Amino acid sequence: MKKNKFFSNLLLAFGLIVLMFFVLFPFVWLILCSFKTDNEIFSVVPTLFPKNPTVSGYLYAFSPSPGPDLLPYLKNSLFVAIITACLTTFFAATGGYAIGRRNFPGMQTVVIFLMLAQMFQGPVIMVPWYRMAGQLKILNTLQGLILIYLTSTIPISVWLMSGFFKGIPYELEEAAQIDGCSRVRTFWQVILPLAKGGLVSIVIYAFILSWNDYQYALFLTNSKSAMTVQLAIGQLMGSIGVINWSGIMACGVIVTIPVILLFSFIQRYLIEGLTAGAVKG
Repeated sequence: MKKNKFFSNLLLAFGLIVLMFFVLFPFVWLILCSFKTDNEIFSVVPTLFPKNPTVSGYLYAFSPSPGPDLLPYLKNSLFVAIITACLTTFFAATGGYAIGRRNFPGMQTVVIFLMLAQMFQGPVIMVPWYRMAGQLKILNTLQGLILIYLTSTIPISVWLMSGFFKGIPYELEEAAQIDGCSRVRTFWQVILPLAKGGLVSIVIYAFILSWNDYQYALFLTNSKSAMTVQLAIGQLMGSIGVINWSGIMACGVIVTIPVILLFSFIQRYLIEGLTAGAVKG
C-alpha cells in the first residue's frame, strides 16, 4: 500500500514538473534572450544562456530614441489597471452582497443581464463604444479605457462574489445584528473579511485583464498621453526597418513585472481566504 502511494506521488510530482516546464520555459527563454544580442538570438546554433550578457535591450526599452521610452506607457497602464481593479472590487463586493445575501424584486433579471453582458464583449461593442466615447468627449483618454474595462470586469465579478457571499452562514450576520451592529457595519466587519479570498481573486482578475488588453486600447487610443504599454510594444513589432529583438524581449520582461509583484504581495491573502472558505465548507 505504501509502495503504491509512493509511486503515485512520484508520478504526480513528475507530471507537475513537466507541466511547469511547459508553462515557465517560454518566460525563462524570454528573460535569457533579453540579455542576448540580436546575432546570438538568431544564431544557427541556439544557446540557452547568453555568451556575452548585455543590458542594451533594457536601455533600449527606456530610451526615447530609437527605443519606445516605456515609462509613460507604463504609468498609463498602471493607472488604468489599478483604478479598474479598485472600482471592480468595490462594485463586486457591494453588488455581490446584494445578490448573494438579499432577495429583492427582479433579482433573477439582474443576474440574467449580468450573464448576458459577458456575451457582448470585444469587437461586438467596439463601434458603439467608439461612438459613445466620442459623444462623451472621452475618446483617446484613460477614463474611456477604464469605463470599457469595467464593462468586462464588473458583471462576472459581481456574479462570482455573490457565490462567495452565499457560502457565508447567515447566522453570523444575525448574531452581529443582535449584538447591535448596523447592516453597514455587519457587512464591513463581519461579512467582507470572510470573503477575502474572493476579493483578492477579483483584484487579480481585473488588474490582469486591463493590464494585458490590446484590442480596446488599439481601438480607443492613438496618442502617447493615453496609449498603454501593450500598444507601445505592439507598435515596435509592426515597425518598418530593423527590429531590436533583444529590446522587444526586454520590454516583454518589464511588462510582466507588475503582475508578478501584485501576485507575490497578495497571494497570502488569497490562500488564507480560500483556506478559510474550505474550512467553513
